[in-house]
Amino acid sequence: MLRRFLNDERAIEGMPMRIMVTVVLFAVILGITGKAASDFIGDVKEKKLMDELDRIEKRASVMYTAGGGRDIKNPDDLSGTMESIHVKIPDNAAYVVFGGMPDGAADARTDNVYYYVLNNGRVQAKSSIARFSGPAVFYPGEYEMTLELIRNNSGTYVEIRGI
Repeated sequence: MLRRFLNDERAIEGMPMRIMVTVVLFAVILGITGKAASDFIGDVKEKKLMDELDRIEKRASVMYTAGGGRDIKNPDDLSGTMESIHVKIPDNAAYVVFGGMPDGAADARTDNVYYYVLNNGRVQAKSSIARFSGPAVFYPGEYEMTLELIRNNSGTYVEIRGI
């Protein structure tokens, strides 16, 4: 019986097909895993970007609600609130804008909007309590941002400058 088992070669005919099916399944599983890992890394980077932007927005909102802006028409006015924060914008963002709309419309009602555009073209816009002095655009990298509360005839704004 053992001799007959060792000499039986019928099972060898199906081996190439089994190997091919195994290789194809392994390739599909590996591809799906790679795509999932790529999406996960992208989500982590976007979360870091949102955390940085939320930190800027919260500081600007607190500053705006506290009041006490510097009068930009009066050069002798040294009062006002100013704050510096260190921010790192991740490389998955194409750019970030505070005080403007994604379509580029400059409207008095859009000065409290901020948004980011990712490298894949996705746009995410949010609004803030704070009104920003004008569109401030930032690209990926590290910045030492200065937030200053200013006022003029048309109202109080948070001006954002990045170095």
